Amino acid sequence: MVKNIKNSIAIKKNFSKATKKDRIWELDFIRGICVLLMIWDHFMYNIADIFGDVWVSTNPDAFTGIYEFACNYEYGLLREIFHPIIFNLFFILCGISCNLSRNNLKRGVIALFLAFGITTVTSTFNMEIRFGVLHMLAFSILIYFIISKVCREDKRLISMVCLIAGMVIIAVSGVYTNSPPQNANENLGFIASYLGDYYSTDYFPMLPHLAYVLLGASVGGFVYGNKKSVLPVLDKYGWYKPINFFGNKALIFYIIHQPVIVGLMALISYLFITPGNFVFF
Repeated sequence: MVKNIKNSIAIKKNFSKATKKDRIWELDFIRGICVLLMIWDHFMYNIADIFGDVWVSTNPDAFTGIYEFACNYEYGLLREIFHPIIFNLFFILCGISCNLSRNNLKRGVIALFLAFGITTVTSTFNMEIRFGVLHMLAFSILIYFIISKVCREDKRLISMVCLIAGMVIIAVSGVYTNSPPQNANENLGFIASYLGDYYSTDYFPMLPHLAYVLLGASVGGFVYGNKKSVLPVLDKYGWYKPINFFGNKALIFYIIHQPVIVGLMALISYLFITPGNFVFF
């Protein structure tokens, strides 16, 4: 009996190690870079749009340079170019993960639950996120789940359907962007911003962003069909692990990073920069 228990524990440990080892390192690495750039982007936003002007009015000599740097980044050409590239890359990675996941229904439902939790919390601060990144990804994952069931889990067929659907969405989105229809129904705004007047902080409509998730799912089917790294030669010495930590915990960092950053900046401001004033709260 004791021997059987020890064997069972050993099997579980080996399975856990195999599961960690089976993670495709380059996907976590790229995702980790995206997460770090997202954190940097929101840090610059906090200075440019929330704290910076108050800090400058309190101590111009100390904070004018920092505030101007943040504003130049936030409204500059560099961010305008790389911001959509980074987020679309993040969406493609989500699509690849859909192809690798064992339970996309569970992933989609959890993401949707967390997304509406974010809506509830942000609405109390008059910064309501009604359809942000996580909302879009949650619906995209669930759409992939439906596609996979319609295709009866045939990986090749799923990849082809996702590829065609993604290309069609990009083409249709391009036509609508360049030639928006007259008398567009503004209630369709949550689907595509150019179909109507719709506002939400951190707004990412389904069109055209769903296309990048579907294209990522197609890439996942064709490139990662065997669920193994395509760059095993670089998987040495663990040089990528610090960044992969952020990629592996991307959802957690997405949810907590901005409240933590804002909270710390508000506390530092209250204690040292604008005594007695949290600025944000």
